[in-house]
Amino acid sequence: MNVRKRFSPVAVFVLILLITTAGIALARAGGGQSYGGSRSGGSSGGGDGLGILIYFLIRLCIEQPCIGIPLVIVVIVIAIIVKKKNLKKQYRTIQQAGNRNLNQAQDAVATQTALAKIKQRDPQFTAAALIKKSTSAFIEIQQAWSDQDLSQVRRFISDGVNERFSLQIEMQKKQGIRNNMEDVQVLGTEITSIESDSHFDSIHLKITAKAKDTDVSIASGKKIRNNYSGTFVEYWSFLRKPGVQTLAGKGLVEGVCPNCGAHLELSDSGRCLYCDAVITSGEYDWVLSEITQSIEWSTATDPSAVPGYTQMLDIDPGFNLQTVEDTASVIFWRYVKSYFENSAEPVKKMATENYSSSLAGSLETVRDGQSHLFFADAAVGAVEVQSINQGTDFDRVQVLVKWSAANSWIDHAGKAKSGGPKTIRPQIFTLLRKHGVKTLASTQLNSAHCPGCGAPFTGGDSGACEYCGRPLNDGSGAWVLDSIEAFTTARINSAGVSPIAGTSSVSTDILLMAMASTMYADGVLDDKEMDMLSSFAGHRGISSEHLSAIIATVTEPNAQLPRPANTAEAMEILKAMVRMSLADGRIDDSEKILLENYATSAGLSKNVVSSTIARQRRSLYREAKKTAK
Repeated sequence: MNVRKRFSPVAVFVLILLITTAGIALARAGGGQSYGGSRSGGSSGGGDGLGILIYFLIRLCIEQPCIGIPLVIVVIVIAIIVKKKNLKKQYRTIQQAGNRNLNQAQDAVATQTALAKIKQRDPQFTAAALIKKSTSAFIEIQQAWSDQDLSQVRRFISDGVNERFSLQIEMQKKQGIRNNMEDVQVLGTEITSIESDSHFDSIHLKITAKAKDTDVSIASGKKIRNNYSGTFVEYWSFLRKPGVQTLAGKGLVEGVCPNCGAHLELSDSGRCLYCDAVITSGEYDWVLSEITQSIEWSTATDPSAVPGYTQMLDIDPGFNLQTVEDTASVIFWRYVKSYFENSAEPVKKMATENYSSSLAGSLETVRDGQSHLFFADAAVGAVEVQSINQGTDFDRVQVLVKWSAANSWIDHAGKAKSGGPKTIRPQIFTLLRKHGVKTLASTQLNSAHCPGCGAPFTGGDSGACEYCGRPLNDGSGAWVLDSIEAFTTARINSAGVSPIAGTSSVSTDILLMAMASTMYADGVLDDKEMDMLSSFAGHRGISSEHLSAIIATVTEPNAQLPRPANTAEAMEILKAMVRMSLADGRIDDSEKILLENYATSAGLSKNVVSSTIARQRRSLYREAKKTAK
């Protein structure tokens, strides 16, 4: 029978259009429903429809080419237009959701709502007063730093901040220098984000300032080096217990005990000499808990996203991430101090005996005559709890400490000699504590003090308190260091990298380091690869200086790099980087080429990049639609 008699051109066109449109609509609704699965049940219908469509198109092109060929072109054009519109919609939705999350920290409505809740609990609290207080604290800390005397500001800083500054000042003194901040001006202070839970109200402020940063000789007072002159941005985080009430003019920054109202004089345990209150615990006033450089700043994620967090709360209601991170910060700086002094003594009160012994052995290997290795210009980028695991005898917390430093050598006279470039060193610090121990509210930000008597961790090389004799390094009272290991790509979980939900298991620069180290496996990063890495970093807010540190880390012979150990890890890095790259709604050609270079360096097919982008785009689109509801 003649086909011309059975099917009119119009009927064929309508049939084709209906089948094509149905297929496109199904793809939009399913969002990748065929990925990773097999056909079953009634799923074969779609395949038969497509087969019929192709059959009719072929017959029509053969028997009525004047109609069939133009019709095929029309169908293809319609399909392309619909697909492009669908892609634009997905990209736009992802971008809008990402922007909502990105701007959440600076959203005026969200900030005002959070401030209103604090004011509801504390009628005397005002944002203006806190901004004024933080500005005064900023100026005072710059002066204390320049004078190398933290006693002026100890009353309103946590143990973590105090340990950081104290060690850096001690290292400066041994080298005979003083870092001087001159002509300090605060150009602007604004509240960027607020978090509240049952343990703390946390307020983060963006402080924009300018100053002249120089090094001078302690002995002669003469200028040795100009470091920096100009504008800089820092983020300051203040913590306070939720039930605290503001007392006008009676606060830590003002130098007045917020508990008894007396002129503030502190004991070495951080207590008011008049009323014995532990005033640096956050129970009475705002305490500065962290200072973060702008390059490393990110808003905190929901604590419940940390594996094991909610389970720990069941047995220890006072447990909170801020306390653990402050403790880890103190431990880190004591670890750096151990290398500076070439002695395990600084960590002995905050580390198990096994770790202290292991560190002592390591320090023996980094001596060279009268000199020894230390970490110059050490700086912390992030201290973040990664996971919490309960055990029968001990509970363990794994904390990512992302820091940078240059390996240098120093002799007994304090003369330092550079031993290499500044590199980034992401490490996992594992802390342990005996199962069943409860977090004490009065010592939550006093991480370098005995949980028994409150005395500071000073004097002696034992693992016990010098005042009350209580063991400090066995985990019976507080978290102590059990081990330090390199951050590996096995810890990168692309499912936890979400620009939509605002959560990430790993930062962009670590992902970039993992990619660059994989591309450098052949011993070369050529100019084209460097240009692509530089462009990629720039779009992600990574400065050229920070990128230089990443490249120095990648090319350093003895650096511990987060390089994928197998195909599965390589794919997780690729998926995580794709998800981060899609945060602004699309991946441009240069980014795709970089991802393809990484894929081939990791032993993956270049084609896997396109399929990964498509799958992650659909996944993020689904997430974005959920957040919009």
